[in-house]
Amino acid sequence: MTQPFDIRLEMLTGANASSPEAAAALCAGTPGENTFYIETFGCQMNVHDSEKVAGVLLGRGYQQVETIDAARLVLYNTCSIREKAAQKIYSRLGAYRKYPGEEKIIGVLGCVAQQEGEEIFERSPWVRLVCGSASYSKLPDLIHELETGNRRVMGLDTDTDATFETEITRRDNPFRAYLTIIEGCDKACSYCVVPFTRGPERSRASASVLKEVRRLADAGYSEIQLLGQTVNSYRDPSSKRISFAELLVSVAAVPGIRRVRFTTSHPRDFGRDIVEAIDAVPELCDHVH
Repeated sequence: MTQPFDIRLEMLTGANASSPEAAAALCAGTPGENTFYIETFGCQMNVHDSEKVAGVLLGRGYQQVETIDAARLVLYNTCSIREKAAQKIYSRLGAYRKYPGEEKIIGVLGCVAQQEGEEIFERSPWVRLVCGSASYSKLPDLIHELETGNRRVMGLDTDTDATFETEITRRDNPFRAYLTIIEGCDKACSYCVVPFTRGPERSRASASVLKEVRRLADAGYSEIQLLGQTVNSYRDPSSKRISFAELLVSVAAVPGIRRVRFTTSHPRDFGRDIVEAIDAVPELCDHVH
């Protein structure tokens, strides 16, 4: 991967169209050839995934618009932790009966995409893209397949490290930056779908995490929120083998970082060392999700 960088939200909206004519077209709701709209359902992980998706599309020359009518590519980043979430997505998709089949590319991303797979095509035949969270870095290739004639494409890999940071990430907040440090879950609770939609636990190397934090601090971000389905189950895959508590302390020590939070933690892995770190380091917020 080349050097990653961040894009502020305002750089992806219609307000910054490259010309007055382009801005007028976006405001009028005229779909541009390289325009996209994305709606996010679910937790902070999903929100950050949408930031990654937007960054990937920006890197391909796409521009984000604020309405469905103004977009050629319409994406729903989904959550399946509750049944109603999946029902809501299918309700959203039902509205596209009014659009001609080739006018828009409709895509379902995230956990519902991973869980439902090809069934989405069967229930909503106008959907052309189904992509799980571990395949977001492949989005440009998947979209290229659609634009060159493929009717439907899927990306549903789960056991891959490509789920962490993408080359370009759009940041919605000017001060707080989300940072994924672990993906998936190995807990296999009987009521939970996460191991099937997000795959097994994969942790990001501590050096990579800290390098990203330093870069974010240099870019002006003062709060870091570490993310994972079971964020405190983090296991450093590098030879350093630092613990989650040690990683928290190291992130908090980066110059410019004033606040550090994490979500979502699992009770089984919430050890005394985490409590002691929060108590000892002022930058670690007194906040447990």
